[in-house]
Amino acid sequence: ARETELERTSAGHFYTYAKVNGELAKFVVDTGADVVALTTEDAERAGVKFDPAQFEVIGEGASGPVRGQPVMIDSIEVDGKLVNDVRGVVLPDLSKSLLGQSYLSRLTEVHMRGDVMVLR
Repeated sequence: ARETELERTSAGHFYTYAKVNGELAKFVVDTGADVVALTTEDAERAGVKFDPAQFEVIGEGASGPVRGQPVMIDSIEVDGKLVNDVRGVVLPDLSKSLLGQSYLSRLTEVHMRGDVMVLR
C-alpha cells in the first residue's frame, strides 16, 4: 500500500482532503474521534442523508452536549485508500469535518514519524 504523509501544521493539526461519496472535502485528522464527523455542508455536498429535525444529543464535548445525527457514509477515500460503509455523524455546529477512527482504524497502518502522520 502506498504511504500518504501528512505534515503537522504550526497549530499542531493534521489536515487532508478526502473524497466522500466521490465529493472532495477537507478534514482535520482526529485520531481521538470514534467516528467520522461531517459538517452539514460536506454531508449535503456528498449526498449523505440526514434530517436536521432528527438532531439529538449524541455525545459530550468539552463545551457540553453535542447534537447531531448518526449516519452511514457509502465511501471515503484518501489518496487512493478507499473505505466503504463508514460510520459517521453529521454535526450542525462543526466548522471542519473530522476524519476519525471509523475510517482510520480500517487502514493498514496509521503512525507518527516526528511531525508527520503516515497513513497506509
